[in-house]
Amino acid sequence: MSSQSAYRLPHFIRKNQPDWDRLEELIRIFRSRQARRKELNELGHTYRRVAAHLAYAQTYFPDHTVTAYLNGLAAQAYEAIYATHGKGDLREGLRFFTRRFPALFHERIPFFLVALLLFAAGAGLAFGYTWVNPTYSAAFLPPGLEVDPHALESGEQWDHAIVSSEIMTNNIQVAFLCFALGALLGVGTLWVLFSNGLLVGAIAALFHRAGEAYALWAFIWPHGVIELTAIFIAGAAGMSLAYAFWVPGELTRVEAFKREAKVTVQLILGVIPMFIVAALIEGFITPAPWPHWSKYLVALITLLLLFIYFGGPAWLLRRQQASATD
Repeated sequence: MSSQSAYRLPHFIRKNQPDWDRLEELIRIFRSRQARRKELNELGHTYRRVAAHLAYAQTYFPDHTVTAYLNGLAAQAYEAIYATHGKGDLREGLRFFTRRFPALFHERIPFFLVALLLFAAGAGLAFGYTWVNPTYSAAFLPPGLEVDPHALESGEQWDHAIVSSEIMTNNIQVAFLCFALGALLGVGTLWVLFSNGLLVGAIAALFHRAGEAYALWAFIWPHGVIELTAIFIAGAAGMSLAYAFWVPGELTRVEAFKREAKVTVQLILGVIPMFIVAALIEGFITPAPWPHWSKYLVALITLLLLFIYFGGPAWLLRRQQASATD
């Protein structure tokens, strides 16, 4: 140790020892499970100060025992803080998916219904034209896509894990596209929903004309119930964002847009698990050699679960409001 470092060391220890003692005490309180919120906050602040002391000691007294002591003390504090935040993050995540996300859905349900109607309008338009003349389907299907209604049950196998991953990635991209285009004043969101309806309507008409409708919907509905619900929620988020810009109320357009973006981005985070579940169903259950009625049953179960998931928090809220007025 240099003479200059030796001069600094006593002053360094004397000045910062109270922080180190306090951090040791806070760690003991935490480990005894008696820490209150105030002490947990103090634990974080004190840890950051001691971490700065450690960095200083490593620079000027790298071989001194005080540096090893501070290193161990900082490691204990980090472990305590990480465990606390980890548990808090888990509780917060559960609270978001069980309460916050369904509540956000109900707050923006008019936009959800508009998204559903836009999709249905596109599907109805394409179905009608394709039913009248199958050659019109080319106007609604992607270039190069050929639909053979009789090849659906060919029994061709695929790698379920790879297909499921690809489907999930694609669906999440569609959701983010719906939301991102809402940030571009909403027109793009409307078109994505309508054009997806055109695609499904044209394919459905081709299968209905060929007498393969029962097989088609057995193939689509098991994953489609969750998948389409998630897409409509993403579309609702995009339209809600655009609406906040066009109809800002008493706020400026920029302020209204920023506030709504902070909320609607949570809807996009909420639909990601829905896309994961839908992709797993589409990758593993959809191609399974099961009887068609069993796949319709899967679709019915997913629909029922969605009603329970999104309807449960709303029912509890109405019950609480009714109790409060009694």
